[in-house]
Amino acid sequence: MRTADELRKQIQDGRLAPGAKLPSARDLQAQYGIANSTAQNALRVLKEEGLIYSVQGRGVFVRQRSPRDQFLKRYNEGLEGMAAQRRADEEAVRLSGKTDDEVAAELAAAEERFARASTEFEAAIAHRDAMRAVMDQRKRLSGNYTPEEAAAKAQRLHDRLNEGRRRH
Repeated sequence: MRTADELRKQIQDGRLAPGAKLPSARDLQAQYGIANSTAQNALRVLKEEGLIYSVQGRGVFVRQRSPRDQFLKRYNEGLEGMAAQRRADEEAVRLSGKTDDEVAAELAAAEERFARASTEFEAAIAHRDAMRAVMDQRKRLSGNYTPEEAAAKAQRLHDRLNEGRRRH
């Protein structure tokens, strides 16, 4: 049954995909170091389970799973994934060494800090934007632009002129 178990596992985890040809009984004998009758028995068990089928003169192949079996496989994989996530979560909680109340208090403090920082950040943006507007106003009045700003301003004027010409 060890041979049947190994082949079943390969089919279930996709290493032997639907339509794949299985090794012959003789190849299984050599691969697993088993008697021919044991290899034949392993194939018979998998055939009875509906995992494989044989074609006279061609060999033994992995059967396409039914939609129900495909659903059950995905469902079981999902359950296994959720169970693994739960175990990981439980381990992380255990390793933190903190109670639920301690974590809740830390979260509340972090949310308060975030709210204060957000308010301060928004005020800083508003102040910066106001100062840029004042500086732009002063530059417009004085004409005191950096070479890069002057080039950008000239390019904007040039683009506007070209756009106006294209319209007419």
